Amino acid sequence: MAQSRGLLAAVLTLHDEAMSLALKPQIQNVVRQWLPLRFDETDESEAEATTVVALMLAGDLELFKPSSSGKTTFDRLAQRRPPDAEFDVAALKSLRNARFLPLRILSRSDAVFTAQNLATGATVSIFDEELPQAVVGSTLVARVCPLSDDLFGLVGVVTPLDDAGLAVALDFVRPGKGLTNDHRCASAVYRHVVRHGGPKIAGLNDFAETDDPAPHGFELNELDAIARLWTDLGDEELPGPSVETVRNVATPGEVLKILFKAAATQQAEMDLARGYRRIADVLMDTLHRRAAVGSGRDLSPLDTIAAAIAHEVATNDYPREAQALFVALRTKLTGAAKPRKNQDDLTRVIERIRALRAKTIDQGCTEEEALAAASKVAELLDRYGLSLSEIDIRTQTCEGVGVDSNRKRVGPLDECLPSIAGFCDCKAWQEKTAADTLRTVFFGLPADVAAAHYLYERVAAAFETETTIFQRSALYIEILGVDRRGATTSFQVGLGHTISTKLAKLRATRDETVLSGSGRELVAVKHAVIDDDLAKLGLAFKSKPIKRHLVQPDSYEAGRVAGQRFQARREIDEPVTPRQKRHADRSA
Repeated sequence: MAQSRGLLAAVLTLHDEAMSLALKPQIQNVVRQWLPLRFDETDESEAEATTVVALMLAGDLELFKPSSSGKTTFDRLAQRRPPDAEFDVAALKSLRNARFLPLRILSRSDAVFTAQNLATGATVSIFDEELPQAVVGSTLVARVCPLSDDLFGLVGVVTPLDDAGLAVALDFVRPGKGLTNDHRCASAVYRHVVRHGGPKIAGLNDFAETDDPAPHGFELNELDAIARLWTDLGDEELPGPSVETVRNVATPGEVLKILFKAAATQQAEMDLARGYRRIADVLMDTLHRRAAVGSGRDLSPLDTIAAAIAHEVATNDYPREAQALFVALRTKLTGAAKPRKNQDDLTRVIERIRALRAKTIDQGCTEEEALAAASKVAELLDRYGLSLSEIDIRTQTCEGVGVDSNRKRVGPLDECLPSIAGFCDCKAWQEKTAADTLRTVFFGLPADVAAAHYLYERVAAAFETETTIFQRSALYIEILGVDRRGATTSFQVGLGHTISTKLAKLRATRDETVLSGSGRELVAVKHAVIDDDLAKLGLAFKSKPIKRHLVQPDSYEAGRVAGQRFQARREIDEPVTPRQKRHADRSA
């Protein structure tokens, strides 16, 4: 089931990305053809809701429509974006094999629904963790894509049908052949639903009986519901839960879709355009924040969106209103930076740490020197922290730094990350880059992030230096063949355990000797600021248990001994100023 879950997630991601290629004037033309000639003038919400439904269904139709050469949007996506992971290859194949089918949902067991294919009478098993229980017993049409030999997933718009809508779909069924023309069937069914409506199912397309914030309207996905909510709020502050939902789905493809909807609803002079504009603002803000802290597979997401919009405007008549909205929102994002309080002191601390990095960046580093660097960093941070007030902390904006590696797998060095981050009052996580290599990200207040970056580099240098020393030792030389690799890993595990333990002890000593009662309160304030800014990145984290290693005892112990040799002393001192030198000479 885990394999199917991962494949379905990849399918949905690629589906959303492909939507940016399907946003063409054909969608608007189809919507105009489908919409009734006039709405009841007393029910503006009905007009808005029906237009949203039409936009979503027309987008789905355009996405899966084959061209004259037989290629779909997914084929163009595969040519434009070569898959960079095994799941991407399987996901593209699954999307190409997706079929539009009329289904009757018979039963549910956990996340697997049993459904009858009404075009053939066959029974199919559908894996979907988001589909509500209320769909059991209902009839609907959906795009069905294979996840394995006997399990399928749903992608795109899931549309409930009444008897009249089902009759439209079954007109395209031929005995012994099933559904003969997916595209024509989908077009006819969607047109019927837009003009005549269809059943509403709680949690699928009707949120009146659920906790969804949308108070009314036929919404097809959560962002459409939030657009309605944010439109109705007027100038009121946006509610936190819905903002979090928007941030969690921020991708360049999602921005393109929302900008398109904002332009389409603006052209129709609908109030709903305001809600979509606000969603686009939050999505772009989230992507901008991620890039600023060095996180994400694309570190220039706004440039990527700008290029995609320019291409679509030039080749596919993408609405220029959407392009203008993007430019306006981007200008607001990249305007004047927020001024920092206590700027001079902060700059001095960061420059001091950067100077330490510059002085040692090309030099080797033993564990003793790494721990000396940690002591120095602690002194600088504590000295700066004592000068801060609660207001100073709350007015700072968190920053981040991404440290790329050439490794694709985690190793003993990475087990030191929690200790380094904790020592510097930062958050730390690891992610995969576009090249499928590991990136480590430190996130927190500016001085703390600079300190964590420096300390991480010193620990990494210590690993390299101490490992080289170990590999020249008699113990290592006596080991033969493939066992040497295990010996190196065992040594590094022992070294990492020792460094992590000593960093924890240094941190505990700092807490006891530096932090008074008010100091502890400021630490809590700092953590609250970091948590608030971290939430604005819209990232979903997965924690992994600490990996247990099978080690060679002698090599592991050698690593621990390498860590025990040092005596805590400061080898990295501040530069002596001329004034301090003259004072020392007079004292002598």
